[in-house]
Amino acid sequence: MKKRILSALLACTMTAASAAALSGCGGGGESGGEVKISVGSLPSQETEPERYQVYLDYIEKYESMYPGRKVEIDTSNMDDMDQIMVNGAAGLLPNIFRVPYTNVKLMIENGYARDITSIMKERGYDTTIRPELIEMVSDDSGNIYGVPSSGYMMGMMYNMNLFEQAGLVKDDGTIDPPQTFEEVAETARIITEKTGKPGFAIQAKDRECGWTFMNVAWNYGVKFMEEGEDGKYTATFDSPEMVSALQWLSDLKWKQKALPENMLIDRTEIIQLFATDQLGMLICAEDFLPRPTKEYEMDKNRVASSAMPAGPEGRYSLIGGTVWLISPETTDEQLEAIFDWIDLIGYAPEISADAQENTKKELEAKVANDDLIIPASFSVFQDPERQKVVDELYAPYINVDTKIMPGLGSDDVTMHMEEPEDAQQLYQVITNIIQEILLDENAGIAALVKQGQESFQKDSLDK
Repeated sequence: MKKRILSALLACTMTAASAAALSGCGGGGESGGEVKISVGSLPSQETEPERYQVYLDYIEKYESMYPGRKVEIDTSNMDDMDQIMVNGAAGLLPNIFRVPYTNVKLMIENGYARDITSIMKERGYDTTIRPELIEMVSDDSGNIYGVPSSGYMMGMMYNMNLFEQAGLVKDDGTIDPPQTFEEVAETARIITEKTGKPGFAIQAKDRECGWTFMNVAWNYGVKFMEEGEDGKYTATFDSPEMVSALQWLSDLKWKQKALPENMLIDRTEIIQLFATDQLGMLICAEDFLPRPTKEYEMDKNRVASSAMPAGPEGRYSLIGGTVWLISPETTDEQLEAIFDWIDLIGYAPEISADAQENTKKELEAKVANDDLIIPASFSVFQDPERQKVVDELYAPYINVDTKIMPGLGSDDVTMHMEEPEDAQQLYQVITNIIQEILLDENAGIAALVKQGQESFQKDSLDK
């Protein structure tokens, strides 16, 4: 990673420097008594003009509320982790920006995020945000480096057109979503038999396959690793539970014949299959749900969803989302200004009247952009009264049939964080195993799992 950063840095220094000059990245935010903060990870002016305008309005309101402060928009590509790492190495990160939970540890280890423990405690974030999320944005010593800004649980997505063709839609226009993975397999078989289209698929082209399959494996009781007293991890997924979980997928392919012939597809391809009525079901994150409508003009009322089904050993769902990080060059004065900004845009423990009004404007902008407004299935905060306020704000703007798309959350589902060490490498190992199983009917699952565990231990955990 460091070699790649350094080589990219040589090529990108001028670009990053230009972006910094335009946006006021990093520290040095106090000039002539004025406190400047640079804000990255905003909606795109090109693709989301309505939401972008909402943030321009936020800036105008903020600067009128806090004379002597100025907010500058950072225009560098903050959706690209490679670019974020380049900017971090050059000290050119904006004062506040977002990354996925999966990249927080990487940012901390490289020194690209500021310790914000004190202000998180002063303002009550540390006790009001879900503790499992605080853990995800903290280092091994318990120091906090990020403000969780969004979260999601994974669940299931259903093509109502194929369910209808298969005779699985009830008289009231709803479906009975599969409650277990065995029911998923049976439903997939019925859809395939009745329609001739694959009942289920998993995107098996890249490491996202492993990321998706974790939800199956945990529910079959798989334990992927254990931490020793010395802090080192030992891989433990060479187990009957892992073999059973993989056998479930193998049977869908070779016995039920309910998977696509070509399983080496990525996220874009699996969405396309779904949106064009070539696929009945898939495991999804919340950001999957609007894509058939937005990208393929599929009727939004023909997309259904549910919480993650259960396995033999439980009902778990991977949680993810994004985190606000603060650049290490940020001064104490800028940090105070940033947390006032976070409060204004509605991410603080208490939702102020201004924040509520701003949230309404952003929801209106999303509707204008033809975005789906889905009932919130996950809250970063653990206060039910706060969530009640959020639910009331969202209610007038929900534009889906909640009888078939209630979101992906459920009180019956236990949130499961990503595995604590080398998760991305683990996903690739799992993907490699699954590709072998889906390409070869006679693949030895137990042998592949054993080999995968040995490889993951030697090439990742031991290093």
